[in-house]
Amino acid sequence: MKIQSITSNSVVYTYDSLKEYLTNVFVIETSSKVFVVDTFCGSKSMEPILNRINTHYKSKEIIVINTHFHWDHVWGNVSFKGHDIISHELCRKLLEEQWETQLESNQQFIEGSAEKCLPNLTFKDKLIFHEEGIELFYSPGHTIDSISIFDHNEKVLYVGDNLEKPIIYVESEDIKTYIHTLKNYLSYKPKKIFAGHTLDLQEEDIYHAIDYLQGLSEGKKFSFQSDYERKIHRQNMETLNMLL
Repeated sequence: MKIQSITSNSVVYTYDSLKEYLTNVFVIETSSKVFVVDTFCGSKSMEPILNRINTHYKSKEIIVINTHFHWDHVWGNVSFKGHDIISHELCRKLLEEQWETQLESNQQFIEGSAEKCLPNLTFKDKLIFHEEGIELFYSPGHTIDSISIFDHNEKVLYVGDNLEKPIIYVESEDIKTYIHTLKNYLSYKPKKIFAGHTLDLQEEDIYHAIDYLQGLSEGKKFSFQSDYERKIHRQNMETLNMLL
């Protein structure tokens, strides 16, 4: 695991225990609150973050955000019982339905305890912490329940798994909505963009993802430089063929 400061008020914990997928957990400090964005694979993976909270943030309210329902973003929720855990209302619903299934299918990746711990605060369209300058908003794309976070003070956009390099992963058949979400990102004019598995993102990556999705919807043929990109593209095509 690697820890680094990425803005004047945020730190990223990057975990390398999942093959092919570096996974980021973000800790954003504001005047009165600390936001933990996603919780990775269990209680043990959250220990370094809890140590930081207990050392530096004792007097501040801790708020956890689940960007979507996938297991590698929520299993550490158990470490934050007693604190508010926020998600989209669909995320809580999907976790209620699929927590045990995801646990059984991916149990080899559990780090510590992954006891079922659902978000206790949900929203539908938008939730704003005005004093902190933190905005949570519904951004369906990678999954139907995805949300994103915009730090208005730092002009930083946190997009969950909606963006990823070198290629995005498509789970939902609603390509039109995914493209709408990406275009909406541009309206925020972010200075920096961070994702669940990628840190070095720019505005051009949003345009690249839009072009890729439009190509998918039009049946365009793609050529890729790496086996990894070809594998994910095949999975994306299989998902669309299966769902359409």
